[in-house]
Amino acid sequence: MRKYLLFAFFLVNIMRGFLFAQTPIIMDMVHHNPGEPFTVTKFNTPELIAQYGFNAQVINDFQFVHTAITYGSLSPQICPVGSKERQWTDSIATRIENKIEAIHKAGLEAYYSTDIIVLPKRLVEIYKHEICDEKGRIDFTRPKTQEIHRIMLREIFKRFPKLDGLIIRVGETYLHNTPYHTGNGPIFQNEKTDRGVKIHRDLINLLREEVCVRQNKKIFYRTWDFGYFHVNPQYYLSVTDGVEPHPNLYLSIKYTKGDYHRTYKFNPTLGIGKHKQIVEIECQREYEGKGAYPNYIVDGVLNGFEELKSDSQPYCLNHLKSSPNFAGIWTWSRGGGWRGPYIKNELWCDINVAILANWANEMSLSEKELFKKYAIANGFKGKDVERFHRLALLSADAIVRGRASLLLPINVWWTRDQFIGGEKELKRDLRTIIEQGLASKVILEKSQSVTIWKEIVSLANKIKTGSPELRRYLQTSATYGFLLYSIYEQGWIVMLKGYEGDINGQYDTKSIRKAIDNYDRLWKEYKLFAETHLDCATLYEPYSFAFSKPPLYRDLKQGLNPTIDKYRIID
Repeated sequence: MRKYLLFAFFLVNIMRGFLFAQTPIIMDMVHHNPGEPFTVTKFNTPELIAQYGFNAQVINDFQFVHTAITYGSLSPQICPVGSKERQWTDSIATRIENKIEAIHKAGLEAYYSTDIIVLPKRLVEIYKHEICDEKGRIDFTRPKTQEIHRIMLREIFKRFPKLDGLIIRVGETYLHNTPYHTGNGPIFQNEKTDRGVKIHRDLINLLREEVCVRQNKKIFYRTWDFGYFHVNPQYYLSVTDGVEPHPNLYLSIKYTKGDYHRTYKFNPTLGIGKHKQIVEIECQREYEGKGAYPNYIVDGVLNGFEELKSDSQPYCLNHLKSSPNFAGIWTWSRGGGWRGPYIKNELWCDINVAILANWANEMSLSEKELFKKYAIANGFKGKDVERFHRLALLSADAIVRGRASLLLPINVWWTRDQFIGGEKELKRDLRTIIEQGLASKVILEKSQSVTIWKEIVSLANKIKTGSPELRRYLQTSATYGFLLYSIYEQGWIVMLKGYEGDINGQYDTKSIRKAIDNYDRLWKEYKLFAETHLDCATLYEPYSFAFSKPPLYRDLKQGLNPTIDKYRIID
């Protein structure tokens, strides 16, 4: 009996090894800003994606593939012929069909990103009593809701038989680009634990059955949420252990323990469980300039950022790549977040995308070798290759010191997209810093960031090879970073010195006034710089991000400027 058990165990492991022994999936996506015109970028072009070494393209324009079906097999009343809903649905379907054809023509697989739950408003009206709870939310646990999703999936692949699969997101639901649809996440805010585990498991099993098995298409199920499935190994295993592996089923996971922030740990759910995993990597970092200034993440992603190197392994992709779970990468070449800065040159997106794709195709190459190949391909020669590499590596050092901290955890959401927050976002951190006697060290850290930015500017000015356009943008983006992080430094001085005075009643008026004068001068320089450099990205705004205030997402009563103004009147 024991012999048979050992043989069975051996066979299972052979099959599991076969399951994971596949060519890595290397896919890219443009994450269009919800509610805004689609991003104009070279990364929309399938032929370019193929040239970079990708084998798949993901479309994420928030006009989801399941908004392009009629649900005619459920009821002809949902999207009747001749209605405005039908005209819109048909136009989206035609665009999707053309996009799939273009992607396939370039030799790539085509995937569409899809939020669940998103359903036609008319469908919800018709079946409200069967699918909605007492609060009007669509309830995935109801039999009719699950039946509708099965119908939805079958209609998707009947309408788009050449589509290679779906990316599934349940952590957030965006309806900005879908005027005739409504929806909500399947897991409600107060149901993240046992009920949430069951919903995830039931949904994945439904997708596995309907798509992976019935259609022989791929499913990439994103674990993205805020603190549960995405980052908690126990929760992750509670969900995934209830789902049998399948060659077409992948779990898709950001490499960070949370959103794409520096100082966040490497995601502990990577490399565990029995399912294949795709690693998500944002290349136009929404919290770090969006390409407006130098931001090279490849060395940190592949080898570990400096703040993670004391952690136990894995803390980078080069540690993860030998895991049987690792099945490839998914880069976000453009987008993530909201609004700007809006860039005119894609250099800092391009360098991250191109080198990561190259690594995924040749994982034995070092980061330095990969960078050298990229630099030479872009016309850099001799010592300029080293200068360019040094500049890129320094950007990671400058960013973590200027907008995060290596001294203590801070609210890294304080500045994001094109917005700079202030006291509202940092009040708790300011108090902690002052109570722990770290104010002077934090201010020094911000000063060190500015010093690094000065070196970045100097290196950019010394580079003489490469195209004139590329060299100009190196200089422009470097100076943009220097000016912005100089503003951050002066803002931190005012906030820390001001809050210290709020606590003890004794204000260092000399330091506060000097910092405010520098702050005002730097804003003038920053604005003038943008006016005189045509390749410059749009500028940051010294106000808090406000998700509740679309389309500008700006709170004029909160942020760095209102915080600075608070201390202008100190005597």
